[in-house]
Amino acid sequence: MKRTIWLGSALVVTMLLGGCTNQFYDERMQAYQPELPHQVYPIEVVKGQVRLRIPVRKGNLSPRDRAAVRRLAQDASSKLSTIIITRPAGSVRAEVHAAEITRLLADEGVVPSRIVHRTGNTDSIVISYRRKFAVTTECGDWSEPASQTAQNRPYWNFGCATQHNIAAQVDNAEDFERPRLMSEPDAAARNMVIDKYRKP
Repeated sequence: MKRTIWLGSALVVTMLLGGCTNQFYDERMQAYQPELPHQVYPIEVVKGQVRLRIPVRKGNLSPRDRAAVRRLAQDASSKLSTIIITRPAGSVRAEVHAAEITRLLADEGVVPSRIVHRTGNTDSIVISYRRKFAVTTECGDWSEPASQTAQNRPYWNFGCATQHNIAAQVDNAEDFERPRLMSEPDAAARNMVIDKYRKP
């Protein structure tokens, strides 16, 4: 009799636990949870400001300063935003540096109409312009243990580093918003490839 009661109680407890487990998994499965890296860490395009500080020194700009200005100009030449050169007010040396910076920008293809000069309360020359950046959510979410794989889902940080690398390497963040137009096909090159393919 006792054995029968014990078996019956164990069966009831097992059924109750099974019902709770099924209810738990049903609730988790009904709610959509993103799993792929581009869903958990989507790449977004935001606007930000690029700043370059050039110290006011005696004489002309240093080779390092010139190289920094040229790199900025090469990046800004493909953008349509205005480049603002802010120099210290009342400094003749800063005016000379600002004029040299303007020539460097023009040499790299920046249209002079896009360059604006200002004076401000600063101890160095600041070159700035606005552009679009590709960003994504920061990594490091360890709210759940990585060994918890009862639902066979990837851990929360899966693919985060890859998404960050893609966002950092893209040359023009606007490519995420709209694709570039395709160039015209080269018929001569196409025929050459087809001929090589057909030859045994």
